[in-house]
Amino acid sequence: MAASDVPSSKHSGEEIEAIVCDRVPEVSYVPDRVARWHDACVDEVLEPDVDLLGVGINLLEVGTAVEIKGCQIEYANSRSGRFYIRKRQHERLVEESGAYLFAVYGLRGTDHRVVAMAIATATTVDGLISDGWTTREERSGEEGYRQLAWSRVIPTEVVR
Repeated sequence: MAASDVPSSKHSGEEIEAIVCDRVPEVSYVPDRVARWHDACVDEVLEPDVDLLGVGINLLEVGTAVEIKGCQIEYANSRSGRFYIRKRQHERLVEESGAYLFAVYGLRGTDHRVVAMAIATATTVDGLISDGWTTREERSGEEGYRQLAWSRVIPTEVVR
């Protein structure tokens, strides 16, 4: 695949959000003009199942804010994919008792194929990133971020 054929991270994020909202009918998309700190909201009680693993939770209640994070199974350099967690957004999710819905995908050409999904509360994710935040000075307004390998959230045997 030529470099020009690789989807941008913004395009990938938007496509993953759409795929997840389609595959998980208990959540609905929330546009940025409504809330910039999360992508979806729980409309019906959301319980983990065989296609949506629960990481330390039994259910998400109606009204829970959900941030959808996607990452590739593996990058072109053979490095395992990582979810990009923004500090300011994460802190708001923790404060509002929000959650993350993680999706791991593979690319077929420019099409995204979600192979595994998991949900976790923001406080659970807080425990996974407890070793601090990285700053990124060249990105204005970015206070900090963490990259979280998908294998820290989803068992490797689930990703196929």
